[in-house]
Amino acid sequence: MSHADVYADWDAAYVLGALTGAERAEYEDHLAGCGRCRDAVAELAGMPGLLGQLSPAEAMAVDSGSRAPLPGEVDDLDVPPPSSLMPVLPLPLTPSRPRTWLAPMAAAAAALLIGGAGGYAVSEARGGSPADRPQATAAAGSRLAFAPVQASPMTAVVDVVPTALGTELRVECQYAQLGAAAGAVASGSVTGTGSATGPGQDYGDDAGVHYAIWVVGRDGSNAQVKDWTARSGRVMHPSGVTKLPVDRIAAVEIRQVDTGDTVMRALLG
Repeated sequence: MSHADVYADWDAAYVLGALTGAERAEYEDHLAGCGRCRDAVAELAGMPGLLGQLSPAEAMAVDSGSRAPLPGEVDDLDVPPPSSLMPVLPLPLTPSRPRTWLAPMAAAAAALLIGGAGGYAVSEARGGSPADRPQATAAAGSRLAFAPVQASPMTAVVDVVPTALGTELRVECQYAQLGAAAGAVASGSVTGTGSATGPGQDYGDDAGVHYAIWVVGRDGSNAQVKDWTARSGRVMHPSGVTKLPVDRIAAVEIRQVDTGDTVMRALLG
């Protein structure tokens, strides 16, 4: 088995936050030099948010290969479904475990996208003029997936676009509401300030966590690019420009402003 093959099944565990701290650091070192694995991580970027939209009964049906029960049949289930999906999904997955369950999960996520339930592909179909919606990534840019550094209901991607002034960073993030609110999805857009809350909480307009986009240079420098606060019922689109050219950026991070903690990170090759 080659060195690259060792990490072939780590992408899903990385995106879902199932790796240990040591494994995460090891995998991020590998991602820095492996374009194939970076592409695999980017393809799975929206999976946690999409899976978070499934009801408990639907998730059980996907796992068993059966259809989801009709509303009148839910009470007949022998085993009550879990009250929340996101906290339990990462548990069965380890880097050495085959990703056999990913196929039905991917199918379920694809069904959500096709049905218009939410996710990044659907966000472009929102109402409003083209000027109100984020534009597609420039041909010279690239879209990267953020991976969680600590537990968070957030799922995010970033478009890294070279400009005459440096590099534009266009972030798109959504917040999965868990627990009793599982399945609810945010939609809408904003550029600039906004807030978010922790897992299992409701997302009120006035009680959100303050987040910021940070750029980390290859020389070890750190600079804040944009801050925002999540709004209930919205997909957020904060964006900003850093003076660093793309080839001098090591990573883009989402940090909690109040604590300075890094919540999510996207690595550049």
